[in-house]
Amino acid sequence: YDLLLSGLFNMINGMLGLPWLVATTVPCIIHLNALADKDVDGKIISVQETRLTMLLSHLLVGLSLLALSLLKLLPMPVLYGVFLFMVLKLLPMPVLYGVFLFMGMSALPGMQFWNRILLWIQQPSKYPETPAIKYMETKKIHLYTMLQLFFFGLVFTVQNFPQIAIVFPLMTLLCLPGRLVFLPRFFEGWELLLLDGEDENIDEWITLKEESMQGKSACDVEYGDQGSSESEA
Repeated sequence: YDLLLSGLFNMINGMLGLPWLVATTVPCIIHLNALADKDVDGKIISVQETRLTMLLSHLLVGLSLLALSLLKLLPMPVLYGVFLFMVLKLLPMPVLYGVFLFMGMSALPGMQFWNRILLWIQQPSKYPETPAIKYMETKKIHLYTMLQLFFFGLVFTVQNFPQIAIVFPLMTLLCLPGRLVFLPRFFEGWELLLLDGEDENIDEWITLKEESMQGKSACDVEYGDQGSSESEA
């Protein structure tokens, strides 16, 4: 639904000559964490969906830009009243970069990609308890992370070279066949589910897995009892 609306608005903005809507990853992650209900261990239970906060924040940004452009049109008495807006022009760029750096660093602990990178420098006994680590081989998890780093390097390279930056949307589009066609050549379907699936589907898979293991154990016990009876006979 959100992607459909973004595509519709981008089509309208393109026809009007306006900038496109893009996904700002770091603010989105921080926004979700702020709206999330968590347990005592910090695990997200649910997220309160709302678009009001993003609407108000972007409205304030637009009003700030509008105020800065109107400063030259206002008389001097009014300029004293809006002196606060003039301070925005005095903010050095390193301060803004520091804000974005803080936002990015604070969002890293909640990213699975970053947590899987940390597995390379952690002792196996210190690994977090996740379904992928519990049911998958560690080398398969590392392989998935290396493939992600490879795709990230491609996208980063294309984005930062002006000569080929025009194909950046194509690189984003190639993520679909990469996930649907390329990754299944290296991983089983249940492994991809544990690595990047929805929490509800993962919980359902774990339930079925545990039920099948319990059923197999019960069959082994029953078979063992029958074998003992036959040997006694």
